[in-house]
Amino acid sequence: MSKTVFILAASALLLSTAPLAAQDNVRQACMPDIRKYCSAELATFSRDNVRACLIKNIKKTSPACQEAAKARRDAERAKKKGN
Repeated sequence: MSKTVFILAASALLLSTAPLAAQDNVRQACMPDIRKYCSAELATFSRDNVRACLIKNIKKTSPACQEAAKARRDAERAKKKGN
């Protein structure tokens, strides 16, 4: 049961206003890195804490996570420009 709660919490924490495809890509690409580098933050159920931790550790993450995070950032910036 704790694994299910962990997965649900992780999914909820990573949701934001970014386009859904970008969210899914970051979630899939970065979850192993989040578990490795940000497990304490993940346990707090705070999306802001997890995101801050991931940003702090981004240079340690996998290339796939870095690329997904960059794509999400670019999508968020494009959305802000469009508003």
